Amino acid sequence: MKKIFYLLGFLPFLVSAQYAVADFIVLNDGKEKEYEKLEMAWSIFRQNQIDKGQKMNWNVWKRTPQKDDEANAADYVVFNQFQTKEEMDNYLKEDPNFSFNTAASIMRRGMKGISKSSIVRLITPNKNNIKKEVRRYCIQVIDATPFTGGDLKIGEKIQISAMVEKSDEYEQMESNIWKPYVLEQVKNGLHRGWAFAKIIDKSENAFNEVTHFTFNIPIEGAKWPPFFVENEFVTKKLSDIMVTTRDRPYGAGELTLVMQKSN
Repeated sequence: MKKIFYLLGFLPFLVSAQYAVADFIVLNDGKEKEYEKLEMAWSIFRQNQIDKGQKMNWNVWKRTPQKDDEANAADYVVFNQFQTKEEMDNYLKEDPNFSFNTAASIMRRGMKGISKSSIVRLITPNKNNIKKEVRRYCIQVIDATPFTGGDLKIGEKIQISAMVEKSDEYEQMESNIWKPYVLEQVKNGLHRGWAFAKIIDKSENAFNEVTHFTFNIPIEGAKWPPFFVENEFVTKKLSDIMVTTRDRPYGAGELTLVMQKSN
């Protein structure tokens, strides 16, 4: 399928049929280098899945630590992105034919000088002791602006915010008040893009209160106009209404792209 617009390197703007699995990964202390080696191995396997048409994109993002981080704050976020919900559901099903031994055989094709047994030890969770926790969210993109500025490259950054819906009107507020305002900034060259996704499933250990995510690609130094409309009173009223429909308990997080695979 032709990719008309890109956001975040993993969310093409085909909003009516766009799904992703987001894994928020907490590492055990001192395991960052081993983790990146682990994902390099999985990148070969994910490309194989993409080539077979089982998913559209895969990418790994490193989260910038914050001063107020809790003990279980994520170190990395991995996205597997799909064209349809059926593809996502198939990915989430336990494959009776899957084995780490078979996966290692595929990975070895792109990992010269590493034995298959070493790869199996690297990718098997109960052998590598790399990940402390993985919180999983299945998301559906429900709205977005166009993305400008070309495809994201390794080292580029995005902002992600976890939202808590407090009103049945929340999604309408994002689409009908916030999106038009952001869209103007995109048109004026002050922002690269915005997307809005709802969580449709999550793991038992995921943050239960979180219902949506927003994604933004800012332009450094860009100064936005102060009002949604050219009226300070109306802007304040709209802002007050929006605040009553959602909460953002964790603030905005910054992610840096470190690996990606696509079709």
